[in-house]
Amino acid sequence: MFPYIICDLSKLKPEYPEFKRLMADLRVRVEQKALADWDPLTNGGMQAHSGQFSETTIMPQLFNNMASTRLVTWRQFLSTVGAQTVMTGAGTGSTIAEDYKIGLIGLAFLDKEIRVTEVKMQISDQKLPRINVEEAMAYEQPCIVFEEGWILDEETGFDLYAYVECRGYQRLKLIGIQLNRVPNKLQVSDTGAAL
Repeated sequence: MFPYIICDLSKLKPEYPEFKRLMADLRVRVEQKALADWDPLTNGGMQAHSGQFSETTIMPQLFNNMASTRLVTWRQFLSTVGAQTVMTGAGTGSTIAEDYKIGLIGLAFLDKEIRVTEVKMQISDQKLPRINVEEAMAYEQPCIVFEEGWILDEETGFDLYAYVECRGYQRLKLIGIQLNRVPNKLQVSDTGAAL
């Protein structure tokens, strides 16, 4: 069983108070893993200094789009109709790059028009079941929230598959937390990069 809910992103915090607990639990798990793996670094939060790792939302630069081009925003062009890989880790072999850890709690469709009818993920060698997202089309800003978050560790494979129903632009954002072992390593000053 792979429990999840589909809801409106804008109503997630006010109408689903358990999301705060799920996110807090995931944050603790990812932080504990980082503290163990990156010892003696400590968590410096969003304004880390020397000897600390930093914390951000999940950044698109750690992922490639369906054309194997590094994302600079969550917006990508879905150029082919049918079942396909729409997002992978940007590291060698479709992995999460070294020096990053991600706590993944869900996916958000930031466009009213959803161009996919189902999604599924593979994290390392674990394949997660398909999620039918047609129900999400009724929401203004639909999102899928997992009842248990996933840790995407550095150098761990990540693939997001989707059945694309029609060509066009789609903003598909990963919801969660990202820890950066080297706070200034991730370039966010690229022209067009979205925070």
